[in-house]
Amino acid sequence: MDFTIEQPSPSVIAALTGSNSDPSLGTRRARKRRAVNACAACRTSKVKCDGSRPCQRCTRSNVHCQYHDGVKDATALRLDRLEAEVLAVKASLDASTGSNSFPPYPSIIPLGRSNHSTWNSLAPSMPPLAPKSLFSSHVSKCNAAENGLVTWQQASFWFQSFFSGSHYLVPIFCEKTDTFQSVSVRSAFLFDTIISVGCRAEEGPSSSTYRRLQSRLREHFTSIVINPQFTPCIETIQALAVMASYSENGSVLIAVSLRLALELGLPKAVERLTARMPTSAEGVTDEEKESYRLTRVWYCICNLELFFSLDGGKAPGIDLSTSSRRIRALVHHPEKTSVDLRLLSQVELNIIRSNAYNQIVNQRGPSFLPENETILRSTVCDTSAELSLWLEEWSTIISAKTFHDETSLALLNLKIQFEWAIMTLHLKAVSDPGIENVVLMTDFQRDMVRVSKEAAIRHLQHLLQASSSPPLRTTPPNRGPHSEEQQTGQPSTYLSTFKWTTDYVWAKCAFSVLLVLKLTLLLRDPPSELNTLLRDSHNVLEELKKTTVGHVTYFRILQISIEKCEGALKEYMTQQPGTSANPSGTGTASSSAESDFQEYTPSEFVFEWKFPGLNLRYMPLGWQDLFDFDSVF
Repeated sequence: MDFTIEQPSPSVIAALTGSNSDPSLGTRRARKRRAVNACAACRTSKVKCDGSRPCQRCTRSNVHCQYHDGVKDATALRLDRLEAEVLAVKASLDASTGSNSFPPYPSIIPLGRSNHSTWNSLAPSMPPLAPKSLFSSHVSKCNAAENGLVTWQQASFWFQSFFSGSHYLVPIFCEKTDTFQSVSVRSAFLFDTIISVGCRAEEGPSSSTYRRLQSRLREHFTSIVINPQFTPCIETIQALAVMASYSENGSVLIAVSLRLALELGLPKAVERLTARMPTSAEGVTDEEKESYRLTRVWYCICNLELFFSLDGGKAPGIDLSTSSRRIRALVHHPEKTSVDLRLLSQVELNIIRSNAYNQIVNQRGPSFLPENETILRSTVCDTSAELSLWLEEWSTIISAKTFHDETSLALLNLKIQFEWAIMTLHLKAVSDPGIENVVLMTDFQRDMVRVSKEAAIRHLQHLLQASSSPPLRTTPPNRGPHSEEQQTGQPSTYLSTFKWTTDYVWAKCAFSVLLVLKLTLLLRDPPSELNTLLRDSHNVLEELKKTTVGHVTYFRILQISIEKCEGALKEYMTQQPGTSANPSGTGTASSSAESDFQEYTPSEFVFEWKFPGLNLRYMPLGWQDLFDFDSVF
């Protein structure tokens, strides 16, 4: 047998000695692993073959390199396919994670001071917290009708019901552009919100369909909150504004919509519109129409924010730096509607109220001091004059700019808002100093309470006043028991719109009735006057029973207020001298029923709203009561 000893190659010598004199050679001839199929010469010599065709050994030896391909069995073929699939999966994973890989972070970051430049440079390149595929987008793509939750016929009817009354209370829409077909295509969130309010008006807040729609609205809201790829749009802001008006968490929802409005730059749209005001409809471009639409949305959001701030007991979330002249300039815009006039008047009214509240709150020192009382009196008088001018001027504007069938109800709404502003202004001036006992008040403070009571009485009368407007759409004729309604022949009163009214207006109605009864009792007005107010309060209660399904909570507050006041009046009458129930003529100054009525403060007016005046009490301090500490304290 012949043995052939070959000279080791340079790469083998370099590998054994650890030297690498020729880097290029080491790179070119790296260490080989034995091929699975060797050529015939290498197999005969029992040496390693690199598997190339021809192999390197045969090339150097000038030997014919010949391979004998063996037939693979089924197991080997299956393993080859499995290896190929594993490599393909690994390659796809590397490609998908390569774009989302984190950048290298600095190894040492000083703990003693913040390295803002480092983190600011890293923030844009950092990946999102979760991939986009984790967030479900099916809720925002199809509305309730497309999803089969309601039928298209129901959706159309409830959509029409919304624009029969709710759009006056949330004046953020235009009936020309916000049509059923347009909204159903533009935004599922807005479409579901509108038909949800219409369903509430027609079927009541306790219906199963309304509850399912509310659940769907919560899904929409959750989707826009947790989805990092969400882009704000006007339709989302409109939907949140409507939700805020008909929700117990209205202040939170309106704060979210206010932030989205700021992100979209709506204040800049207002500046563009006021800088270039067209005088005729022919000169209005599409860009100016869009600017007016954005301005309408912005003012509605700010108006709702002022409502929740002034009557909710919190500081306004935004300082609406504008003037009455800039607001009234929009009255002459060709794109304005009768609903816009109500919106602009409310914005100007709330700005006046906000400025007065700030002056009252920022006043330092007790109000019973002469100098502080003079400042407070000046603030109240100046604000009252501004409110009177507001009512007179806007009544003229609405009478000239609105349609004839809408004028009467719009003017009635102005009067109700004016009386509400007067009532809350004077109570705010009395409540902030902290004096709750009417007996201990000064003449000025007692006059404030009396002015508030008179405004509350006029407010109650306006609630029952009939307007000359025709009945609203989808509302059947319903003749009331009042002679004034029978003379005009029109059953459409302000209370008939409570079918669509918001939670805020429901709360105002219940509070105003409770307040007028309580102030009349505290000021010790004649029982005949209190009897008349109780009769009017009963009329309000009966009218609400006929015209609306009602807000259960505030309807119950209204009913309890009337019952407690009737109990206090009856007990007061039985304790008067000369009555059969009290022949001795010795009556107590305060009774248990009256105390119960004075202490009645619904929790909704404590935690949800901060209406002033409910903390007032009547606690006499005569010489016979000096030692009756239970009644005094």
